[in-house]
Amino acid sequence: MVKMLVLVRHGAPEATSPTGSDLDRRLTSSGARSLRAAYPRTFALLGDDPRVSVWSSPAVRALETADVVAAAVGAEDIEVRQSLYAQDSAAFLAELEATYVPCVIAVGHAPFVDTLAARLVGTCPPFGKGTAAAIDLPEGPGRRGVLRWFVTGPECASWEELAVVERALASSATDLAGSAKAFLAAPDEPKRLLEFRIAIRRVRSLLQFLEPWQAKKQNRRCEHVLKELQGASARLRALDILSDAVDGLVESGELGENCLLPMACAKERALECSSLVALMRKRHAAKDLKRLARDLGELRWKAKVAEHGLTAEDFRARFDVEFNEVDEDLFGLDLRDGDAVYVARRDTKEMRYVAERLGEVLGPDRAQMGEYLDEIQRELGALSDARSNKQLAEECAKSPRFRGVRADLGVVARDQSEVVSAITSGMERREADGRPARTTGAVDDEEE
Repeated sequence: MVKMLVLVRHGAPEATSPTGSDLDRRLTSSGARSLRAAYPRTFALLGDDPRVSVWSSPAVRALETADVVAAAVGAEDIEVRQSLYAQDSAAFLAELEATYVPCVIAVGHAPFVDTLAARLVGTCPPFGKGTAAAIDLPEGPGRRGVLRWFVTGPECASWEELAVVERALASSATDLAGSAKAFLAAPDEPKRLLEFRIAIRRVRSLLQFLEPWQAKKQNRRCEHVLKELQGASARLRALDILSDAVDGLVESGELGENCLLPMACAKERALECSSLVALMRKRHAAKDLKRLARDLGELRWKAKVAEHGLTAEDFRARFDVEFNEVDEDLFGLDLRDGDAVYVARRDTKEMRYVAERLGEVLGPDRAQMGEYLDEIQRELGALSDARSNKQLAEECAKSPRFRGVRADLGVVARDQSEVVSAITSGMERREADGRPARTTGAVDDEEE
C-alpha cells in the first residue's frame, strides 16, 4: 500500500507548441535547467535509495519534468497516468489504492495538485511551477494524510538570462565559423580577412567577459585557439592597412603614378596570405575550429553557476565594473604612448562588443553605451593604424623584397608619422577644451 505521495507540478512550459496542441507543450530551456539544478536537493529529502514509482501526466511538459525527477531518485521507468492530465481525483486515488509501492511521485498540473493536496492534508500552500510536496498517508490514500515537506518550485529567471547569453555566444560562434569559411574561399579579398578578425574579436570579448563564471579549462582552451588565429592573421591585416595608406598616397600624388610600392605590397600580402591559409587548412587547425564551435555551443559553467544560474544583475554589475575601469583608463590617456593607446583601444572595443551582443540582458541604457565606445575606439584605431603603418614601412624597408621601393617606404613612414602627430594634437586640444572626441574618419572596425 502507498504510504507516501509526492505531488509535483510540472516545470515552466512554453506558451504554445509548434503543433498547437496543449499536450505537446514542452518545458522551456530555463524551466528544464532550473529543475535539473534543484531536484537533486529536493528529492534527497526522501532519503537514500527510496523505493518509489514515478507517475506522470501524458503531457510533454509533465513527462519532461518526470524525467528530471526519475534521474534525481534513480527510477528507471515512468508510468503514464491519464487521470493526472484529466485531473480526475477519484480515478487517481483508485489507482493509488491498487498500487503496492511505498512511495509514488506524481507529476501533474494545477489546479489538480492543489485541490488534491488540500483534500489530503486540509490546507496546503499553492503549487507554483516545479513545486513538490510530500504527504504521508499512514492509513492509505483514502484517508487524511500529513504534510511532511513542501518545496517551492525553483526560480527560472536566472536561467533565462543565462540562456540568452548562451545564445548570443553561440550566434557569435556561428558567425566566426562562417567568416572563417568565407575567408578561406576568397583569401585575396581584404574584406573577408577583416570580417574574420572581427568575428574572432567578438567571441574573445564575450569569453573574457564570461571568464569569472565559465569553467576555467574550457575558457582557456577556447581563448588559446582564438588568440592563435588572431596572432597568425595580424600581419596580413597590417599589410592590408598599409596598402590602403599607400594607395591613398598614390592617389594624392605624393607617390608617383608609376610607383612600384603597391605591387611590392601585393606580393608581400600574397606570401603572408599563403602562409595563413596553409596554417588554417592544416588538420589540427581545422580540428581546433570544430572543437571551438562545439565548446561555444555547449558552454560549461563553474559549479556555483551550474547550481544557481546567473541573473541580469550579475551581468550588469560586471559590465559596470569593466566599463568604469575602461573609462578610468581613457581619462588622462597618454596619446603619445603607443602601447597605452593600443591597450585602451582593445579594451574599449571589447566592451563595445559585449554591449552590442548582450544588450538583451544588459538593458537598453548599457547597450547604448556601445555607440559611445565605438566612437572612441575608432579614433584610437586611426592613431594605432598610423603608428602601425609607420613601423611596418620601416620594417619592410629593411627587407630585400622591398629593395627597389625603399625611398617610397620612407615617404609612407614620414606621412604616417605626420598623421600620428596630427591626430594626437587634435585629440589633446579637444580634451583640453573639454569637448568630446570626434571620429577622424578612421577605417577599420577590428582590433590589431
